[in-house]
Amino acid sequence: MTPGDAFDLPGILSLVRPVATSLMSSFHGEDHWRDVASIGLALREQTRECDPVVVVLFGVLHDAKRIGDDGDPPHGVRGADLAGALDLGRFGLSAQQLALLDKACRGHTGGGLSGDPTIGTCWDADRLTLWRVGTVPSARYMSTAAGREAAAAGQRFARVNDWSEISRRLALARPRASSPLPQRT
Repeated sequence: MTPGDAFDLPGILSLVRPVATSLMSSFHGEDHWRDVASIGLALREQTRECDPVVVVLFGVLHDAKRIGDDGDPPHGVRGADLAGALDLGRFGLSAQQLALLDKACRGHTGGGLSGDPTIGTCWDADRLTLWRVGTVPSARYMSTAAGREAAAAGQRFARVNDWSEISRRLALARPRASSPLPQRT
């Protein structure tokens, strides 16, 4: 799936919400999911190799199966397992996208860095929300140049209150078709 394809975010959310264990959490619930997706799309503007579809899905799924707001190290694995159980391939995701999503969800709790632009963007977007729990995001824990820049500047991102805005921005993130080369006569 490319960002320009029809992306059924409402359909995916309708499958995740009923089984999410963190939906109503003030720290890890749906507002946080949307913030991570939104920040990820903002970071993607400087990290063009990043897959924005995976970033948005990471936002939705990475904390969906978190149990409580305190330490819960295996919640990333449960989020990845949920992604697998949802059969996201039926929504047009490629095997590569599903593998990136799985790795991003599983690995986001360890504090590590990633050289992969998509996974790094996912993790940076999550870490750039640490303000919500009273922690200042640190550039040294950011995987991408965009994430390091945002953390070093103390950047706070505007809250997006509706998933339709995420869908709109995702549609804008699609690669633009190149115009045909002029014909020589």
